[in-house]
Amino acid sequence: IMRVLFFLAALVLVSCSKEDIEISQGGGLSSEILEISQGGGLSSEILKEKIVVLNIWADWCPPCIVEMPYFNKLNNKEDVIVLGFHFDQFDVLETREVNKLIAKFNVEFKNLKTDPRDIWGIEIPIHVPTTYIIKNNKVVETLITPQTYESLIEATEI
Repeated sequence: IMRVLFFLAALVLVSCSKEDIEISQGGGLSSEILEISQGGGLSSEILKEKIVVLNIWADWCPPCIVEMPYFNKLNNKEDVIVLGFHFDQFDVLETREVNKLIAKFNVEFKNLKTDPRDIWGIEIPIHVPTTYIIKNNKVVETLITPQTYESLIEATEI
C-alpha cells in the first residue's frame, strides 16, 4: 500500500500529460480582438503593453487547480495580464463547458477562446500545467512545473 501511496503522491507532484493531440504551428498576433471564453474580447494592443502570463490548465490536473489562486492574485498586478487556456480546448472542449469549469474553479482571469497557437505560434504543450511568460509579443520563458505565487512573481520580473 505504501508503493501505491508513493506513486499517487509522485503523480500529483509532477505535471499531468496528454500526448494524443495533433500539434500545429501558428504564427504571430494575427487578430486585433482576441475572443475570451467568458464573453467579449481583448485588444491585442493591451498585450503589447504588459507581461502576458499564459496558463495552460486542465480540470483533470490537480496541480493546475492548486495554482488557480496564484494566477488570480498575479492578475491584479498592474504590469501583468494573466490569460488561461484549457488544455482540452485544443481539440474537444466547447466554450460552454470551459465556462462551467471556470466557475467551478473560481478562475478570475480571462480565459482565451482564440487559440494561443494562432497568437504566439506556440505548440500544444505535452504536459500541464504549462505557463508561458510573454513580453513584447514573444515567449521569453516556458515553465513546465507547478508554480507558486512567488515563482510567478520572479518569472514576471523581466
